[in-house]
Amino acid sequence: MKNLLIADAGSTKVKWTLLSPSGVETTFVTDGLNALLAEHDEVERKLSEVRSRLGAHEVGEVWYYGSGCAIPRVCRKMGEALCNAFGTTHVNVDSDLLGAARALFGHKRGIVCILGTGSNSCLYDGEGIERNVPSLGYVLGDEGSGAALGKRLVAEAFKGQLPANVREKFLDMYQLTLTEILDKVYRSTSPNKFLASLVPFLRDNLWNPYVYSLVLEELISFVKKNVAMYEGAHFLPVSFTGSIAAQFEKILREATASQGYTVSEIQADPMAGLIRYHSHELAG
Repeated sequence: MKNLLIADAGSTKVKWTLLSPSGVETTFVTDGLNALLAEHDEVERKLSEVRSRLGAHEVGEVWYYGSGCAIPRVCRKMGEALCNAFGTTHVNVDSDLLGAARALFGHKRGIVCILGTGSNSCLYDGEGIERNVPSLGYVLGDEGSGAALGKRLVAEAFKGQLPANVREKFLDMYQLTLTEILDKVYRSTSPNKFLASLVPFLRDNLWNPYVYSLVLEELISFVKKNVAMYEGAHFLPVSFTGSIAAQFEKILREATASQGYTVSEIQADPMAGLIRYHSHELAG
């Protein structure tokens, strides 16, 4: 029987699980990988590290769900790299959104939402993605994401909108000047990850009404611009996965309820659900 290698690949981290017919063999995390943005050498290097971490375990089939894998040419490129790295032709490359859908709903219909470094959503029909309101990335969209929250925090800090004591605490915590922040946002290769790295400040200061409102408003924006755009959304289960969804679960439920929707489930990451989904497929 084949061992299945499952990957939940985000921009910040990739979670890997080797699944055999008898259960989980190993699970570990490596650095993030966005297939759309990563150079060929970077992809090869990171997959070589995974191959080393697996040791003597053989890989019969790969199920890779990744950021940037919604475009056919990117999926083909990633598929070739996975074939070379693991010595198997049984490779499946799909979007992280489909991975989230399978993890959250299995073969049932519902609205799937990802809130992590970036954000995304879709209407899932139980087999595939029926409709996707485009994320548009951290510049044009990504409402409710770590990048969007970080962007709001920085903007409001330097435009004088944060309460003075909160602003001082923020600047003291990160020891970054405006020039340094602008350099990281406009000159670095991963500005979205830098902005998302500021989220812990928001999480740790939710006691402040202004910070609480900032997070709530951003999550409401996600619901209005994404969840609300799916026909019949009020009659379908809405579920979330991702680090932001998990960290701000209470506020997320408040934001969703304020727009007339009910959250069915919130998962920190999709891996447990993907193990459940593929264990069933493996058994079948």
